[in-house]
Amino acid sequence: MKPVIALAAVIALSALAPAHAEGPLPAGVVKKGTLANAKLIADTKTGVASKVAMRGCTKLGDVDTYVLSMPAGAAGARQWKERWIVSGCGTKYPVDIEFKEDGQGGAYWTIH
Repeated sequence: MKPVIALAAVIALSALAPAHAEGPLPAGVVKKGTLANAKLIADTKTGVASKVAMRGCTKLGDVDTYVLSMPAGAAGARQWKERWIVSGCGTKYPVDIEFKEDGQGGAYWTIH
């Protein structure tokens, strides 16, 4: 019985451990990925594409997303920060985004 419990504990702990197959996380990053839902991602991508276009690139590739700060505040008014790194035109463009819940089940985003 003890080996089964120990194995279950190892499995549970490994599921909680941050997995980042590409090596260590970039400086200032809390975790890889985004906290945004599919709708918010789609809406935000429009602004991210515009920001990168302002930097001279309109042919965008992959986007790597990172959480810079976890949500803080009361439910419906939480805010958090992310960095999306967009590949395009032979370079990588970091785009910092601040998300704020609107209290009605949605969220606003601001690109910095």
